Amino acid sequence: MNDKLKLFIAVATLSVVGIIAYIPLGDFTLQQKAMIGISILAIVYWVTECVPIPVTGIVIILLEVVFGVFPLARGLSYIASDVNMLILAGLVISIALSKYQLDRLLSLKILSFMGENTDKIVLGMMLATALLSMWIPNTAAAAIMAPVAVGMLELIRAEKGKSNAGKIMMIGVAYAATIGGIGTPVGTPPVPITIRNVKDATGYEITFAKWMAWGVPIALVLTIIAWKLLTLYYPPEVKSIPGGRSIVEGELAKIGKLNKQQKTTLAIFGVAVVLWLMDSFYPVLPNWTYIASLIIIILYLMPGVGTLSWDEVSREADWGVLFLVAGGLALGGGLRETGIVKMLADSIATGLTGASPYLVNIVIALVAGFSVTVFCSITATSSAFVPIAIAIASSLGMDARFTGIVAGIASCFAFLLPANTPPNAIAYSYGYFKNYEMAKVGFVLTLLSSIVLIAFMPVITLLTG
Repeated sequence: MNDKLKLFIAVATLSVVGIIAYIPLGDFTLQQKAMIGISILAIVYWVTECVPIPVTGIVIILLEVVFGVFPLARGLSYIASDVNMLILAGLVISIALSKYQLDRLLSLKILSFMGENTDKIVLGMMLATALLSMWIPNTAAAAIMAPVAVGMLELIRAEKGKSNAGKIMMIGVAYAATIGGIGTPVGTPPVPITIRNVKDATGYEITFAKWMAWGVPIALVLTIIAWKLLTLYYPPEVKSIPGGRSIVEGELAKIGKLNKQQKTTLAIFGVAVVLWLMDSFYPVLPNWTYIASLIIIILYLMPGVGTLSWDEVSREADWGVLFLVAGGLALGGGLRETGIVKMLADSIATGLTGASPYLVNIVIALVAGFSVTVFCSITATSSAFVPIAIAIASSLGMDARFTGIVAGIASCFAFLLPANTPPNAIAYSYGYFKNYEMAKVGFVLTLLSSIVLIAFMPVITLLTG
């Protein structure tokens, strides 16, 4: 899409917002009509990327302020949201681990236990990627592990576009990077977005440890299912990769023994995990997860204690994700406060009246999961679907907390196409698989992932009390 077409779409959609806001539309208030227009704009901008996705977040906040949905201070507060402090802490950890190659070290250590059997190497690659993605951005996890996978494939001279080993290893890295983020609140933006929406709508606060109690098992189960599906669809042409262990050992040797800074970085990472988990075992302060996030950021940047400089953080951090998340939260807040999300939810709930909670939740999971293909952003998908899912559950008298969690996790099921999420695009760029080869497995994986998610319903319900 060229710049002229992008400009046309951006301006035309902006005009539509104004038209919708000022035309007579039943008993709708100006703010309600504006939010309908802003929602349409958000979807068009997210899908077409006529403006950068983070900029869409700023546009959403600006329009809400202009049309009187929020005062300026309230709109800007979403940028400094406590959710963004959690995400920023995750970015700082990622930068620190990457600077000292500790992310690579941790993943290679896991891979070193898998031997030379091809299936086991693929599983080890996926588990290492998923574990890494729980603590650093999924894009970074894929970028780290994809070259390691390519090194393995070069040992067996895997032919690009033809080798099944190449297909399962590269698609496996992409899937695992996306799935792993589900495990913790810092793994991927849809998780803190879900936590915030659940709290705003129901008053229930999901602690770091509570999310991990179901997020980690779900991520591990989905990783194993994805691995099994890939090996069934594309049985590798070689049963073992001689020298695979040597590659891993060679990469570990390059990293060498841990120096003082690496040990300090790991120690602060350990402190970070303890701080985040404390609130679930010993009540500290209200909003402790976010207070802990600020402490973690300070520890990494504190002269004489930390191992990062502010210049490094300002240069390496993906600041755009903070604006994207802010826009998503502002959109959900605007729809909720103007009553639009309730109207929409009541309308949808009418067609689901009498349906079992399991059926309602699996429909929501499937809709959210397959909608990632349209939005091409798991953050945008969760921003759109989590508030609606919570409202639908409330209208039906169901547990809105669980339904919000279902929508949030299902929004991460970006398994169909390379364009759906950056890890897919990174893996695809190496040329080992085609679009339809990912889609064929991804369709089934989305269905199975939705079923697995609903199967965890009793566990999540029990943990949320």
